Parts: sequence; C-alpha cells; structure tokens
Amino acid sequence: MSDQENSEKKNQEYWRGEVDEIRKDSVHGSHFLADQSLDIIEKFIQKRDYNNRTELFQSFSKLVNALVRAKPLMALIYYRSHRILDFIESLPKEERDIKKVQKMVLNEIQVIRTESVEREKSLIKFGARMILDQHTLLTHSSSRVVEKILLEAKRLKKHFRVVCTESRPLYEGRDMAIRLAKAGIKTRLIADADLPRVMNEVNFVITGVDRITETSFINKTGSYAAAIVARESEVPFYIALDTAKILPKRSYPAKFVSVNEREIFDKKVNELTVENFYFEEIPLSYVHKVVCEAGIFETEEYFERFLNF
Repeated sequence: MSDQENSEKKNQEYWRGEVDEIRKDSVHGSHFLADQSLDIIEKFIQKRDYNNRTELFQSFSKLVNALVRAKPLMALIYYRSHRILDFIESLPKEERDIKKVQKMVLNEIQVIRTESVEREKSLIKFGARMILDQHTLLTHSSSRVVEKILLEAKRLKKHFRVVCTESRPLYEGRDMAIRLAKAGIKTRLIADADLPRVMNEVNFVITGVDRITETSFINKTGSYAAAIVARESEVPFYIALDTAKILPKRSYPAKFVSVNEREIFDKKVNELTVENFYFEEIPLSYVHKVVCEAGIFETEEYFERFLNF
C-alpha cells in the first residue's frame, strides 16, 4: 500500500482513536459508552466521507465492527450500531440521492435516542415500584439505571436503605454509594468479600446488566458471588435492563479476557500471574425477577416473552 493510500485510509478511518478511547474506558457503564458510540456514529454520518450508498454501507460496516469489538460484552452498542446498519441496508434501492440517505440515517439516530429515553423512563418507574418502605436492598458495581431507580424511589418519598459493595478494582460501587448518600439515601458501603455478613439483612439484591443471552446475563465481576450468597440466604435476586441489551450468543459470541492487570498488582513477580476480569456470566437460574421497560416479570415469564428465540 502506497503512502497516499495509507493517508487516505487514515483520513477515512479518523474514528479509530475515538473507538480506542471507548475500548480503554473501564470506568463508565454500558449506557454511557453506548451513547458515546452513537455520537461517533452520528459524526461519521454527518462527515459524509462517502459518495454513494455502497460506499456508505462498506465504510460504516468497518466502524460498526470496530465499535462492537471495542466492547463485545456491551449489547447496547451492538444493538444500536447494527440497527443503523440494517436501516441503511433496508433503504429503497432506487434512492440514489446521498443527501436524502444521510438525512434519513441521521433521523433514525434521533429515533434511537428518543426511544432509549422513553424506555429508560418506563424502566425506572417499574423499578421504583419494587422498593417498599423499610426495605433494605443490596447492589453491586454501579449501574446507571439502578441508581436512577433508587433516586426515583427517594423522590417518591419511600424510606429504604441501600448496601453498596466497593466493586474493586476501580471502586465504582464506592462512588455510587457516595452519590446516593449525598442524595439523602441511607447507604452502607461494604467490601466485596463482606457480602455474606449483610445478606440476611437484605430484602432483595438488584443489579444492572451489560448483556443478556439465551441462558445468562453478563455483568461486573462479583455479581455471580452476590447471586450465590443471595440464594444461600434465600434473598431474591433481581436484574434491571433495557431489552435492547438482549444479544444471543449465536448472534455474537461472549468472550471474556483479563485486562489492566496493574489495577490489581503493579509489580512483576516470577511465577506470579495476575488476572483482572471485569465481567462474568451469571446463569439466569439465579434471577427471581427481571424489571425492564415493559414491566416486572418472573424470570420464566421474561424468558418466554423475550428470550424464546
């Protein structure tokens, strides 16, 4: 490949750096990163480094693949980017005006944003219903939707308590605990390994979800331990999610890798291997109820309605 061709490719794939920032982001949750991804997609469509639909589809496909590979366990990125890709492919073949195509795709992006906001509002409403006065609930990691559910319950003047785990190694659970306390919610912060001590005081556990498959849900490491301890203590385990996070394994395999090992231990020791897996897979058999934008469901009912592919 000549220097000129390399330069042209670099200009066409200017978004590589932005996608890499999403790949490196270990702090923010799936909703935030999906929103960032949608911003990148919108900028790509607006920039219009394409002359016809074929060029648009081919170059956009590269961007979609890069975004999905950046966060393969975050189903919302997959859902939104592939929905736009399918939208482009479904446009009438006779439509050759690239400006009209661009306008239609940009409009679809706005539709996705509007739908996402409405679904989240509905999900928060249903989630807040599950919290009753004098409840104590436990959550692991930091889920935007779980936090909004708790804040909505507080707005409704419900009196409840929350237990948050630190959520090592980046302590996003600790940060969430601070935000909840500042909002006036009575909050306790515990170490991840301290779950068994407090579980008998809890009415239910609720976590967010990064992805839900045919048989499992994927969330921050430590969620599986919380589910096991909850079952042993006969405490219900609930998950809260937008149904756009449904992504079967046969559509896209779930791969788990160790990253940023220095967050756990930053020294080199002979014969010592450090592993830092951010995400893990939890069987749906541990889940009692699922709250989504369509309502609150027993797990079997949710499976029949949304996961019976």
